[in-house]
Amino acid sequence: MRLSKKYGMEGEELREILDALSERTRYSILEALSQKPMTGDEIAESVNRSRSTVESHLSLLLRLGLISRRRDDKRYLYEITPKAEAWLNQEVPKTDITIEKKYPKFGRLSSSLPLTLTLAMAMTMMYFFINSFFIPVPLWLFSLLFGLLIAPLCPILRRLLLSILSSALILSILPPLFIFQSNSLLEFFLSFLVSLSLIAAISLPLWYVSRLLMNRARIRV
Repeated sequence: MRLSKKYGMEGEELREILDALSERTRYSILEALSQKPMTGDEIAESVNRSRSTVESHLSLLLRLGLISRRRDDKRYLYEITPKAEAWLNQEVPKTDITIEKKYPKFGRLSSSLPLTLTLAMAMTMMYFFINSFFIPVPLWLFSLLFGLLIAPLCPILRRLLLSILSSALILSILPPLFIFQSNSLLEFFLSFLVSLSLIAAISLPLWYVSRLLMNRARIRV
């Protein structure tokens, strides 16, 4: 028997229920109500959320028919419905309705360490030649662009640090090769440390913010 026939659900309603149950607070509310009927204040205390937050979740659960509400003396009691119990007890039969996660367009970014390092080195070399032979470009501006483009391609911090390290090395090695400067070892290390510090100082916060935003949008790398 199909799910839509047994529980009176259409495909869109089924999607809404799955989305509702994927939220931890709403699932905790149903688990709490499966033990006993509760008032709104009791639910808020049980799931450790504010009353206003709980009210918004209860409104959605009521609309989807996962809970019911009845008046008891001068208060309202919320109860779990058989439909919700079926979900909690995993009694819902398989259905031919396909539930697809709605990711944003280009929801999966294909990247690897070699690809990321290649892009980082190419950007650095391009910056060096533009800055040396065409238009002076401040290092902080390059670091900003570097962070914006490279950070989203680095799911782990180690990959970003390797990209930053390779970029700083290139910026320290290229000047003696192409501008014919006879830099001493000390000048090389100073140039490397300055480049490394500035790129890292700008790129690391951008990486952290990009990971937060991508996790919220469920974009995977």
